Amino acid sequence: MNPRFRIDGAAQLVPEDRTGIPALAGRSGTYALMPTAPDLLVFSRTPPEGGSIPTPRVVLSGDAGGFPLSDLIAFLSQSRWSGVIRVHTPGGERSLTLREGEVRGATSEEPADRLGEVLVRLGYADRAQVEAVLREQSASKLGRALVEKGVLQAHDLFKCVTHQVSEIFHAIVLCREGSFFLIDQPLDEKTGHSLQLSTQSLLMDSIRKIDEMAHFRKRIPHGRMYVARKRPSDGKLEEDEDRVLAMLDGRRTVLELGHAARLSEFDVTKVVFRLLEGGFAGLTDKPAGAPASAVAQEKTAAPRVRPPVRAPAPVDARPVARVFNFIFREIRDEVARSGMDREFIAAANAALSNQALSSSPVLEGLAFAADGSLPEGRLMEAFDKHRAQLGSEPLASFRQALSDVMFFLLFQAGELLESRADEDLARRVKELLATLEAP
Repeated sequence: MNPRFRIDGAAQLVPEDRTGIPALAGRSGTYALMPTAPDLLVFSRTPPEGGSIPTPRVVLSGDAGGFPLSDLIAFLSQSRWSGVIRVHTPGGERSLTLREGEVRGATSEEPADRLGEVLVRLGYADRAQVEAVLREQSASKLGRALVEKGVLQAHDLFKCVTHQVSEIFHAIVLCREGSFFLIDQPLDEKTGHSLQLSTQSLLMDSIRKIDEMAHFRKRIPHGRMYVARKRPSDGKLEEDEDRVLAMLDGRRTVLELGHAARLSEFDVTKVVFRLLEGGFAGLTDKPAGAPASAVAQEKTAAPRVRPPVRAPAPVDARPVARVFNFIFREIRDEVARSGMDREFIAAANAALSNQALSSSPVLEGLAFAADGSLPEGRLMEAFDKHRAQLGSEPLASFRQALSDVMFFLLFQAGELLESRADEDLARRVKELLATLEAP
């Protein structure tokens, strides 16, 4: 835990415990206080003396409301940076772990972001099953314990962990209040589930949510607005809408409703927006019983002009299939060194047969061979057959489907391998993927 200080009524900086005193050792001097947002203080030594401190250390910090975090994350991805992005907001603290620019994990203080809540919310486990396991295991082992008990399949766990990390990622990108910190720190220790997600894919998905949130913000300026019930349910609302409507008493903010309903900030904002649109709820800037200011009415959004769809150019999907098959065999061979390759292939084929990894038609009916590869001839036949269904850029869709499979295999391998072997495998896979980008 970082040392904590308090600024008292006399504007004195006071350490809250003894750890604060040595934290300032070697920092004597004159400092200028820089103008910052209310939740962030930045002091700069004047004149600067230079020097360095060991990791972990903050290498960049700023106001989350004054700088788009999506731009920062895109830059870090392109720079292949490794470290942690930590965001402090009124809704709690969230963090994102990057290794060489790709998302390797995420954490959150938000109850709605916990894996157990995700499992229940997505219908893969009931609350009683989750609570029973948590009485026996730590939260970090929840998913694996549910797989061992037969409650989850391996691909179900992958889907839920991916969803959990994605939701935390989106919450960070959507953040418009609080402070962010870029922390340079070693990432050697293996904690929680081993995961590798494409940062660029997550950013593309976030663009949609950013657009939606901008639409919601026309009626709900921020999460500290209070919500009151105007009329009861008509029996036609969705489950989450009914649940949130029942909680409305005019004394809870949107963020507080999210905590109580165990919904992410995006999801609870969407629910409240729908309740406002349906006339079931109203907004005020003060709790019930206090004078409330009027909320600005939503203006009609300008219609979007959709870009023209380009016709797909002639493509050869065979090089993509060969590179990914090489990657699949590489992952299988690494797992085989631990003697778990049969179970590994069986879990992968179960995921493929259930279409749990991708909805792409090019993967229908396929299965991994014992060496970890997919039948190249059948892949090419499926690509040619379903090319018209793959959109304006069929090769990109084909590659995305194989990427989804690859990320599941890496996730499964990470559950079986030691940290060093897992990281070395991820490095080799990244190098192989880079060959697809070569001219």
